[in-house]
Amino acid sequence: MKNTKVKNTVGIGLIYAILLGVFNLLTFTIFKTRTDVFWLSYGFMTFAFVVQIVSMFVAFVPTDVETAFFGIPLASFSVFYLCAELVIGAVFMIFQQVSFTLALIIQILLLAAFLIIAIISVLSANTVQAISDKVKENVFNLKSVLVDIEMMRDSCTDPELKVALRKLSETVKYSDPMSNEAIASVEQRITRKVSELQICLDDNQIDDAKQACADLERLYVERNKKLAISK
Repeated sequence: MKNTKVKNTVGIGLIYAILLGVFNLLTFTIFKTRTDVFWLSYGFMTFAFVVQIVSMFVAFVPTDVETAFFGIPLASFSVFYLCAELVIGAVFMIFQQVSFTLALIIQILLLAAFLIIAIISVLSANTVQAISDKVKENVFNLKSVLVDIEMMRDSCTDPELKVALRKLSETVKYSDPMSNEAIASVEQRITRKVSELQICLDDNQIDDAKQACADLERLYVERNKKLAISK
């Protein structure tokens, strides 16, 4: 996998090197007159290539599928910026008698527009990544509790308690995996109650274990209701 990634990176690098080589060849072959406007445009066009290369690597660094979606606009707009800069730069190279200030302002405005879009795209991706990480953590915690309860159910020999544990596992399985500050205290009580349930089972305190199951059912009802109204 690592070798494949290195080969892909090298391959992409070679493609950009070829494109830059062709760009320079055409530029210096076609344009014999080279005023300050030419060199200004050439600098912006070359920088657009660099920006596009960097944008492609930034847009598709290893992330979740949800976050990668936000990298698509960044990659797309970097291509649009490169194409637009090549066209505008070529126009100024053809009409090198235009004002240097005009050529500078137009190309700076084009670059500024792209940078604003790029920053928004990166910030959006970071926000989505943070939310995704939080959801994964919540799902992991929920599944951990579910696994604990299912293991208790499988090891339980009392028929009534086994039914209660099966019902509790269903309650946990279909609970909303999201979490927030509004239900933090409830989740802490759930964690303590699950530990208490485990201790009751280990000590063969069947009645206390049944009560713990009932308490957990009520806690999950409270959790889900509070979570619903806090969204």
